[in-house]
Amino acid sequence: MNCPKCDGVLESVDFNSVKYEQCKACRGLWFDALEAEELSEIRFASSVDTGILAEGEKMNKIREAICPVCSIPMHVVCDRKYPQIQLDSCPSCHGLFFDAGEFKAFCGEKDFLERIKGWRSRKG
Repeated sequence: MNCPKCDGVLESVDFNSVKYEQCKACRGLWFDALEAEELSEIRFASSVDTGILAEGEKMNKIREAICPVCSIPMHVVCDRKYPQIQLDSCPSCHGLFFDAGEFKAFCGEKDFLERIKGWRSRKG
């Protein structure tokens, strides 16, 4: 699979039995549906986000992300309360892409996580 932002190679990684992909180039993270939520509940999960925040902020400006699973355009999911977290979400498979640094912020903002779960339940 290729990264939806930089077209780098997504490498499969396992953290406490939760599998996800990390881009070898931009260090962004791809999670299939509900994997990000599952991983964020594990202690020290934010440590999987090894990218440099400044690089992630540059990648965050790319808005033409294509889902690496479905090959369709992804939507930006954000919250006014936490504007630093702007995820790319696939409307079909519900996968999420986090630019470098965003997963650390995501793990720290549990009420944002609850709103994402609510959005998904209303769409499904």
